[in-house]
Amino acid sequence: MLRSPIVFLSLLRALAWFFWSTPVSATKSKPKPPRRPTLAYSVSPVPDHIFAVVRTSWFKQGRPVEVDEFQIQESDDALKAFKYVVEQALRQGADVCVMSTYPPEAVGVPTDR
Repeated sequence: MLRSPIVFLSLLRALAWFFWSTPVSATKSKPKPPRRPTLAYSVSPVPDHIFAVVRTSWFKQGRPVEVDEFQIQESDDALKAFKYVVEQALRQGADVCVMSTYPPEAVGVPTDR
């Protein structure tokens, strides 16, 4: 009688080894191809002392991880600051949304019309 549980457990172990499959891992996923950053520009009213409102959306592995929004004050260097911020954000892969009273051609943003 003592031997039957041992035989039964050995048989179960053999069956488990035969039907064993590796578990599906949720952490190993296919890498996503790099995404192309986008620039959205809208001409709309903002207060007189503001040159532009800029929103940047940062992504990691195709998913948004951070959104920053700030205002560029109207000054002599506002156009330089605007160009620098937008250019650097696009180079680093962020989406950029701009709201300003100036048309895109006036600040150096190309339009596809």
